[in-house]
Amino acid sequence: MGESADSLEEGHIGVGGTALGHGTRASRDRALREAGDAVTAWSHRAVGPGRPDFGSFPYEQVVGYYQQAGKAAVSAELVALLRGTRLGIECSGRARPWASPEAWLFDTWLPLTFTDRPMSYASYVGNDVLGIAQWDTDDAPRATERAEDLLLAVLLADLVERETDALAATGGEGRQRTRTTAVWQALARLADYAPLALPDTASLAEVRAALGRSGSEDAAPAARAAVEAIRAEAPQALRRAVEVTLLPVTTLHDERMFIRSIQLFERLFARVARALTFAVEAVRAGRPLDAAAFLESAGARLPGATAPLYRILTTMPPEAFAVIRDHTHGASAIQSRPYQLVETVSAKREAGAHSPEKGPVFTLDATLQEAFLAHSGGWATEDARRLEAAMRKLDAGWCGMKRTHWGVTMKIIGRVPGTGGTTGADYLKAAARVGLFPLLATG
Repeated sequence: MGESADSLEEGHIGVGGTALGHGTRASRDRALREAGDAVTAWSHRAVGPGRPDFGSFPYEQVVGYYQQAGKAAVSAELVALLRGTRLGIECSGRARPWASPEAWLFDTWLPLTFTDRPMSYASYVGNDVLGIAQWDTDDAPRATERAEDLLLAVLLADLVERETDALAATGGEGRQRTRTTAVWQALARLADYAPLALPDTASLAEVRAALGRSGSEDAAPAARAAVEAIRAEAPQALRRAVEVTLLPVTTLHDERMFIRSIQLFERLFARVARALTFAVEAVRAGRPLDAAAFLESAGARLPGATAPLYRILTTMPPEAFAVIRDHTHGASAIQSRPYQLVETVSAKREAGAHSPEKGPVFTLDATLQEAFLAHSGGWATEDARRLEAAMRKLDAGWCGMKRTHWGVTMKIIGRVPGTGGTTGADYLKAAARVGLFPLLATG
C-alpha cells in the first residue's frame, strides 16, 4: 500500500497536495447536508404530478460534496438516497432517458455516484456521460467533428481553470508552475487538435503570445479569457456533462488533472476509432478518397494533442499516483473501449491479442488493413496511394503516442505491475512496437 492521501496533503494545495475547495470537516459536513436536502426536495417533486424536471436536478450540490470528500469517503446515506431517487423515478414510469438531453444525462450519470459497485475504467472516466457530445447533432461527419472538438475544448478549459487557480493559490510554487505552464501550452495548441471548437482563435493566439513574451512568466489572464471563449461556444448540456464527470476518488489535486487528462485521451481515441470505422465502410463501398479524408483528419489531430497532453501527465508526482492507484483498483486504461476499438478495427490481430484481461473483445465484419488489401487493386493508382499514405501517417502517429505513453509510465511508476494485470511498462513497450497496419509496414 502506498502513502495515504492525508500524508500527501498536510495543508499543501496543488501538485503533490490537496485540491482547492477540499475544505474542513465542518465544510464537508455542511456540503453533505446541502446535497442531501437538495436531492430529497428534488425527489419529492420528481415523483409528484407532472413530468420530472431533470434539468433542475441538484448536480452542483452533489458533485460539490463528492469533490470535497472524495468518492472513497462519501456518505453511504447519500449514496442510498441517490439510488433510491433513481429507483423512484423508474417505478413511477416516467424515466425516459431518450426523451431529452437532460433526462438522458440524469439516467446515465447517476450510477456513477454509486460506491457499492465494482469500479470500472468506463465509470471512472465517465465515458458514457461524455457521449452527450453526440446528442442533437446530425450524422454529417462535420457536425460530429465539431461536437467532439467542443468536448475536447471544454474538458481542457476546465483543467486550465483548475491549474490556473491552483497556481494563484500557491503563489507560483515550482511544481505547480511547471504543471500550469504545461496546461497553458496545451491550450495554446488547441487549434492543432480541435480546430472546429473556436470559430475565432484570437484568444488562443493571445495565450501563445503571453507564453512567448520575453520575461513573461504569467499567461493567466490570457488563459482565463480563452477558457471563457470556449465555454461561450459550448451548449449547456455539454458543459454540464463535463462538470459532473469529475468525481475523484481521493481529495488529491493531482487526481483532478489525471481524470481530465485521460478523458481528453479517451475523446482522441474515440475520434480515431470513428475515423477507422468510417474508412472501412468507405473502402468497402469503393470510395477510397473518402476513406483517406477520414484518416487524414484523425492523423493530423493526433500528434498535435498527444505531445502536450503527455507533457501535463509527466508533472504527476509518483507518490501521488501511488495513492490514486491504491484507490482505483479495477479501473485500468487497458479497459478503454475506444483504444481497443482502434487496435481491433485497424487490422486482424493474433489470437488472444485482445483477451478479456487486456480489455474488451470486439467482433467486426472487416478491418481496414484487410479491406484495403482486398479492394485497392481495383482503384486508380493515385487513389490507392493517397489512402495508403493516410494509413501510414495515422500508424506513425499512433505508434508514437504509444511510445510516449511507455516513457511517461516509466517516469511515474517505473516497472511495477500494471493495474490491469499486465506487466506495466514492459507491456506498454511491447505494445508500442505493434503498428496499426503491420502488413503495410512489410508490403
